[in-house]
Amino acid sequence: MIPRALVAAMVLLTAPLPADALDLRERSDSASNQFSIYCEDRPLRMRVVSFVEEVKRDVLKTLGEREGWKAPIVITIERAAPARAQEPAATVRLVESLPGFKVQIDVRIGRDPSAVNLQRQIVRAVLLEYAYREVGVKGGTEFRDAPWWVIEGCVGLARQREDGPNAAIFQQLLRTNKLPPLENFLSERPDELGATVRALDRALAACLVQLLTAQPGGPAALARLVRAWPQSNGAPLALLKKEFPVIAADEATLQKWWTLNLARFAAADRYRGLSVEETDQQLAPLLTLEIRTGQGSEKKTFDLADYESYLPLPGCRAVLAEHHAKLIALSTRANALFRPVLVDYEAALALLARGKTKGVRERLASVRKYRVDVLQRMSAIADYLNWFEATQRIGPNRDFDGYLKTAREISEQERKQRDPIARYLDELEREY
Repeated sequence: MIPRALVAAMVLLTAPLPADALDLRERSDSASNQFSIYCEDRPLRMRVVSFVEEVKRDVLKTLGEREGWKAPIVITIERAAPARAQEPAATVRLVESLPGFKVQIDVRIGRDPSAVNLQRQIVRAVLLEYAYREVGVKGGTEFRDAPWWVIEGCVGLARQREDGPNAAIFQQLLRTNKLPPLENFLSERPDELGATVRALDRALAACLVQLLTAQPGGPAALARLVRAWPQSNGAPLALLKKEFPVIAADEATLQKWWTLNLARFAAADRYRGLSVEETDQQLAPLLTLEIRTGQGSEKKTFDLADYESYLPLPGCRAVLAEHHAKLIALSTRANALFRPVLVDYEAALALLARGKTKGVRERLASVRKYRVDVLQRMSAIADYLNWFEATQRIGPNRDFDGYLKTAREISEQERKQRDPIARYLDELEREY
């Protein structure tokens, strides 16, 4: 499945741009009839028609709502005129109409189509319509967007459903202990910050929104918060305390729950295996033992092979058992080339924990040699490939072109057979 963030960029990057003079008769309506898209370029318009419904479906899922719109959302797409180059690439407005109101998204495609951030603008529009559908708007009055962290959280969660969470961001936050205070985070203005900070804030917002919607009745409570936001005084903590009294009784409690959820997101990549180097780095600390040498707190560090020195110590059995358990846990993620290494070390630790030493020294010597050989050979292979790529390769190697072509065709055929979105896009391509 193509990630929707990428679809939004591709829609604006690859499709031909509409003419400077926008003909509003060129219109297409979405499946729910809530969205009307005006654009002279038909393929572009049809892609947006499909995309808006997917984005809206994600937002409604986050709020636990079904289809029930009352105000239309109108999207106009045109080429940015040179005289208006300084204007925003996209604007979202509430417009009074008869009856009620409508949400207007004006998109101007300039030199950098990615600046539009179409997915975010659609999320803003859907949340605006949801928040104001009961209270309505009057011409000339100021309206208030949904909280920025709800908008970015909806965008971030939609992308995580497709690509999975970027665990590295959360791991770095926890490693450096740079988590911002919650009150400061909720009152930020991310539009005034750089792209890197906005990406980080989006990840944090997705984590917060996921935490809120995971509570009992969480989606409905978040929906009430969005509806109450236009009439509130702009104090997010007060609304969070009202709608989520269990985890947001005070700022410190919510901060604690948020931090715990960040730790859960940081562990989202544990299903991925380790490289040879990463496996060796995590193995090395398990091959040294820190054991008390007497009745006091003094400890001494021993190499695993020095078992004649530490086995007489009373605390060695517990330390050996602990390292044995950690070694078993490491083996679940270890690189396949290091599995024989871990198996031998695990057997040696098990024997030593039972006080048996027969054959242990030979086993440790053999596994140490194998471990060094694997690391050296992997390093030599990487060096050779880098050298060959830099000095010997003149042009592309065609030896495997036939095989690769066949493999791609089979893979593409299987993907189309099992992917309804791929089939839908193929049908659109053939039709238009």
